[in-house]
Amino acid sequence: MNEQFDPSTPPFGAPLPNFVQVGNNKIVDDFASETTSTKSEDEVSNFGQPFIGITPAQNQISEKQKYQIVDLFWMINPNLYAQQPKIVQGQAQFVVISYNISFSNLRVSFFDIAPGAIQNNVVFLNNMQRTVSGTIYPASAFCAVNRPRISTICLEQLFKATGEDWQQSRPKCLIEKNEEIIRFTIDDAKNGKYFYDFVGWQRDAFLYACQFCYTTGLYLHGLNMLK
Repeated sequence: MNEQFDPSTPPFGAPLPNFVQVGNNKIVDDFASETTSTKSEDEVSNFGQPFIGITPAQNQISEKQKYQIVDLFWMINPNLYAQQPKIVQGQAQFVVISYNISFSNLRVSFFDIAPGAIQNNVVFLNNMQRTVSGTIYPASAFCAVNRPRISTICLEQLFKATGEDWQQSRPKCLIEKNEEIIRFTIDDAKNGKYFYDFVGWQRDAFLYACQFCYTTGLYLHGLNMLK
């Protein structure tokens, strides 16, 4: 990306003229406590609503807290920096890659950038509109890192079939990789199908996150289980 970013002006043009204004600050507890250990981490999510991540205060360990999630990368779609943004239907505008220490997987979340979400050089995640979210477990992450070209559906790892609806409707995640680009697609039966193209340094960041999943991440998961 050759353009020089000016933090005094938004990286967008006409498509989102009001995004630097303060938007709806409604807070949603995306990581609400669960009543059983068989539910997925996304069953209690609030898609299409303003999103809030974990703050240091929320990270305090308690009996009600089920998930220990660390954000690895927040990334803006580089196409939005162009003078004439080229965003097609179903293409994510913003992505967050996180590691779930409790479940030992990566969580990739896609967002639309809503008004007030970017102000100068600051990103406010609670103003984002989350669209879909999917998971990458260590085996799929290992495959993504160590094969030069792949097109593979990520394997979802669940211990027990309970017949619950959320198990039957888990989002399907597809990784497509060549030497220049990685396309990650999330097909969610309830919330739609979205994709994100990781290019340049963002491609490197995606692969780093995948490597983290089956190296440092597994170590942290093991330590967590020993508590």
